[in-house]
Amino acid sequence: MNARHIISGFFCSVDDDPAAQAFSDYSTVLDALKYAAFNEIHPDFEFANAFPGDHYRLLSGLISIINPEIMLDIGTYRGCSSRVMVDNSPKNSRVYTFDITGWQEFDWTVLTEDDFESKRLTQLLEDLSDFSIFTKYLNLFECADFIMLDGPKDGSFEETLLGYLSAKELPNKTRWLFIDDIRFENMYKLWRSIASPKIDLSSFGHFSGSGLVNIQEGLKLI
Repeated sequence: MNARHIISGFFCSVDDDPAAQAFSDYSTVLDALKYAAFNEIHPDFEFANAFPGDHYRLLSGLISIINPEIMLDIGTYRGCSSRVMVDNSPKNSRVYTFDITGWQEFDWTVLTEDDFESKRLTQLLEDLSDFSIFTKYLNLFECADFIMLDGPKDGSFEETLLGYLSAKELPNKTRWLFIDDIRFENMYKLWRSIASPKIDLSSFGHFSGSGLVNIQEGLKLI
């Protein structure tokens, strides 16, 4: 078998997952998929326009349809998700991107100094798995309309952060959580534990897993 990248993962039934059965925002998903199918990403960075195959076109569709004003990008890395969020959201929107390494320290990046000078993008060099740091930025989670979670997948960070988030009573408002790599062996149990309405969009996003969760009423975990 020829493939650029092969991973092992888990595939579980969906009919007995109450959170998957509770998802009903199909019009949002369908509109986002239609947008993603017919709109390429510019600049065309690595895998940006793989559709399906990676999450960037799907992310661009979701951002364009949802029109969030406050977005969190957890895991800046080379800035690819932040780039998509900034380019496909309203001009008055704000993106706060978290990492423990500065965006300029990688071998390449799609971000520029202008992105930060415009005040539409802010990088916060903080570790959100530290409860005191999470608490420090809780107001951003409360205000956020869209949260992109693409952290290290180290078997700890995502579970810890979502645990913190689920313990807080967030204001009831339109709020989405988009999680990358949900089919990794150390991520699927966490995905399955999410009790808020959710949908696995991996067939249209990242081959390693793309999951969308409606956390309007906060994040609920089993």
